[in-house]
Formats: sequence, structure tokens, C-alpha cells
Amino acid sequence: MGADQIAIIRPAIVEAVAGTPDTCATLVADGIAARWVQFMDNTINVAYPYETDPQERVKDLPPIAGMKLQEWAERTFATFEIPPSDAGAIARWIDDYFVSALGCPVDYGIDVTLEQM
Repeated sequence: MGADQIAIIRPAIVEAVAGTPDTCATLVADGIAARWVQFMDNTINVAYPYETDPQERVKDLPPIAGMKLQEWAERTFATFEIPPSDAGAIARWIDDYFVSALGCPVDYGIDVTLEQM
């Protein structure tokens, strides 16, 4: 888990939650467009470059109680619904996803964009 990355991700989650329900935080690792995660309105949408069920891929990530796979498309994306949760827990999950699922190094760089959808 990268403390530097969590220190960037967590405020983006807090700001998205504090904004309108249509505030989206898009996080891109190392400036590589294929390594992205979005958080909006208790939903985490992730780049998903695999053919297998995302629930298997994320089962070892830090748990977010009540997280449910909403939809997914092979080699494209996976969307998870989560109940209102602690921004720190969401940030840890996202950080671990970048490293474990998207293959980012532990010290990856991250760009954040907040926008109204």
C-alpha cells in the first residue's frame, strides 16, 4: 500500500463525496490512459483488462463491506457499487487495485481529475 498515493486519492474521494451526486473523481496511474479508476456517487468504476470474473480478481483487496459487482465487460471495465464508506477505506482499495490488478509499481504516480458529469 502506498502512503503517498493514498494521500492523493483520499482527498479526491472526499471532494467527490462532498460535491453533487454527479461529481466524478478520475484517477489515472503514471499517465497511462489504460490504468484508471473512477469514483462517483458510491460507485467505483475500474479499468479491467481481464477476461475472468472481476470478483475473483478483487477478493484479496482490502474489503469494503457491502461492495457488489454491478456490471463488467471483458478487457474493458468493471463497476462496483458500495454503500457510503470511509474515504480512507475507499482510497486503500483503489491504491491496492492499481498495484494488484493493474500492475502498477508500488511507487506509481497518479493524476486526479474532478468533474461534474
